[in-house]
Amino acid sequence: MKTESPEYDNENDRMDIIGYLERMNFLQLCPSNVKESFEFSNNMETYYHRNRNKKDEELDEVRVSKSDLDIIDLDKSVKKIMKAKGLHRNRVTDIAGIVTELAQNSVEHTETDCYSCVQYYKKTNTRPERVAIAICDTGRGLVKSLRNHIAYKNYHQIVEKAIFTRATSKPEEDRGKGLMDVKQTTFDWSSDAEFYVRTHDSAYRIHNDKLELLDVGKYFYGTYYYIVINV
Repeated sequence: MKTESPEYDNENDRMDIIGYLERMNFLQLCPSNVKESFEFSNNMETYYHRNRNKKDEELDEVRVSKSDLDIIDLDKSVKKIMKAKGLHRNRVTDIAGIVTELAQNSVEHTETDCYSCVQYYKKTNTRPERVAIAICDTGRGLVKSLRNHIAYKNYHQIVEKAIFTRATSKPEEDRGKGLMDVKQTTFDWSSDAEFYVRTHDSAYRIHNDKLELLDVGKYFYGTYYYIVINV
């Protein structure tokens, strides 16, 4: 597979894009050929040797969770960030619950590593105070996991049922509530939350009462979730 570093229109964009990826520890966790492509196209020593500001009270960089113990550490880190920003205890518990539920789902159901990132953003003139959550895995994806276990008219309906119903590949274990609970908690606290999922060959936006198809492209390994909650 050919890999290349991101394209950019000007020097400021290059600093923003590559600098952010390096700051989030992306280059420490990506495959070696991806890292080499960045180093071939850019002077990465500038990034590797810069001073990093301490951000552990607003940022949980990209991390890998492989086990229940890793997810416990992730939960602690997320709660530390939320508490440091003075969020209400119930708010802290719910946001941490969203993160750990999606991470646990990746580790247990897809049997692959879970990659996560959580960041707090303070209020600005154009955006409210908010928390951004990104979780992904490299498993079979929602469509392949469920298509032999539920009735459906098309692949998009499989994704819809995965989010809005208790559809599961393991009905004998009384599962299937995880994604429903994540959606409910997300919109209970923030009616204007942004909730996105990419799986199989499509990208969607999840609303409180419907699934919106955003784009159809090439097949994508695993499932990627991105949630922005105004706090």
